[in-house]
Amino acid sequence: MAFIYEKIKIRDREGLEILGYEGNAKKLTVPETIDGIPVISIGKNAFTDKNKGLEEVRLPKNLYSIKAFSFYFCSDIRKICLWDGVDDYYDGAIRTSTGICDIEVEMTEGRYELLHRILEDSDRKLRILFSFPDHKLQLVFPDYNSHSISDPRAQTFHIRIEGSGFSYRECLRKSGIKIKEYDGLFNRALSGNIPEEAIEIAVGRLKYPYELSEEAAGIYREHLKKEFDRALELSMKPKNEGWMGLFIKEEMLDEQSLDKALKLVSERKLTELTGELMEYRCQHFQNENRGRQKLSLSGLDDFDF
Repeated sequence: MAFIYEKIKIRDREGLEILGYEGNAKKLTVPETIDGIPVISIGKNAFTDKNKGLEEVRLPKNLYSIKAFSFYFCSDIRKICLWDGVDDYYDGAIRTSTGICDIEVEMTEGRYELLHRILEDSDRKLRILFSFPDHKLQLVFPDYNSHSISDPRAQTFHIRIEGSGFSYRECLRKSGIKIKEYDGLFNRALSGNIPEEAIEIAVGRLKYPYELSEEAAGIYREHLKKEFDRALELSMKPKNEGWMGLFIKEEMLDEQSLDKALKLVSERKLTELTGELMEYRCQHFQNENRGRQKLSLSGLDDFDF
């Protein structure tokens, strides 16, 4: 791998800081060590808009620091994978990189401060997958906008926040995740008039139902049924791999939506999914269709030919 790096010392730790990458990988794993020396930091402007075609970056477990503007105007990078042991996350590390929408974090130490800082660093929609030792949890944090409004009488400024993203971010604190509060915000997401975000929130919670109450699960299911055509279309995006498996597991497909799903997967030559959907058809509709045919044939006995 064509990494540019230098030796550094952070407090009492010695190691390497990544300063750049000159390869052409689509998915890149930053190694734990280079020449036997641990990689402990991602430096300023280590990844920029020059890294064309790079879509995913996986950072090492022993990483200690992510410097300001480590990901600088990266238009192609969509996903970052990292560990919760990072101590120093500098302001602005991902702020200018509008392509980054997925964060996957290995929660081996049970520390939430890193994710808290990442959410503070971006007002864009972020989808975070928490991988705990015994379960996973996927949460979507919608985007939001904040504006300063002057108040001449009070000689001050007020901050106006638009969108549900700020409220959702308040559910992830340095001490942990307030999952019940997160699920309780779904009506705000619906009022945001961004259907894709609400669908992503519902799918994420049903796919990884950690501490998901039956009441909240019912609300998410009903919304997906209401927006199922749109959800099917979204499930075809590469970043949403696994959605169709959830729809099958939750038995959300009726005959009409099943026909549409089969058409979508066949057009994209997704052979494995096509097989799963055909099996779903056999299990849920084959006997019913056969029953209708038998009823129709038995009715012919009443006629005198």
